[in-house]
Amino acid sequence: MIPDVGVLPGSERFYYEPDDFTEKNLFYVPHAGIYKCSGEYEVNRRHLDACQIIIVDSGSLTIEYSGKIKTAHAGTIVLLDCRIPHKYYSSSDHLNMRWFHFTGNASGNYTNMLINTHGFCIPVPVMEIDECCDKILSLIQRKTPMPHISSAALHKLLALLSVTISSNKSGLEAVISESVDYITENFSTGDTSLETLAKHANISENYYIKKFREYNKVTPHQFIKKVRLHAAKEKLTTTSMSIEEIGDYCGFSNTSHFIMVFQKAVGLTPLQYRNLWL
Repeated sequence: MIPDVGVLPGSERFYYEPDDFTEKNLFYVPHAGIYKCSGEYEVNRRHLDACQIIIVDSGSLTIEYSGKIKTAHAGTIVLLDCRIPHKYYSSSDHLNMRWFHFTGNASGNYTNMLINTHGFCIPVPVMEIDECCDKILSLIQRKTPMPHISSAALHKLLALLSVTISSNKSGLEAVISESVDYITENFSTGDTSLETLAKHANISENYYIKKFREYNKVTPHQFIKKVRLHAAKEKLTTTSMSIEEIGDYCGFSNTSHFIMVFQKAVGLTPLQYRNLWL
């Protein structure tokens, strides 16, 4: 029987200690559990060097995290960076949940990318996400947990969350996403001025800049420059186009400007970059 207050009989908890290779190179799950909880269940934690996923199967769980309070109901995944102080507790008489901590291989960066973009309470509309969570839990229950398979399952879960969340965007976020696609497809042939982009989004230029930065973490100008530099790198390494032709194709005002911007961003001139990949 698990001694934690509010954890009811029939609950299970699992522990895994990784080998050296797994600890240094892979995603892995050190702790996991399948809990049945009463209304007394509560966790109040200052710091744990791991991330955590909680899947609420029935009842509700209230989470206090990063200055916000949210309640997760059945069908919700809670995603936490446990290095940040947090608290969660049952907000119903009966709570059933699955959970696991995970760490390793930039898991914290991946977790915070998802949290910063979409929040820490995420509805789970795709069955494949739930099946992936089940697979991770079933692997840690084994005496030989197959660390490479478990790591792949964790990476797949985070990728599924990212893709699924991105497909469920708000109306304005979808408009900005369409603007990103427009820039990516038309940077060399179309009008990517701020006036045109804001007009396509049907919002003011100042509001367009604000929302673009909010959703993409860069300004429209910074994003356009990034797209042009990416295209320049591709042309430099996959075609025989001259430096002048590439600069013109990528939308730079002249060759000197192209070389200056490229060298400042990459640390090499376009020709040096091309020669590096020969």
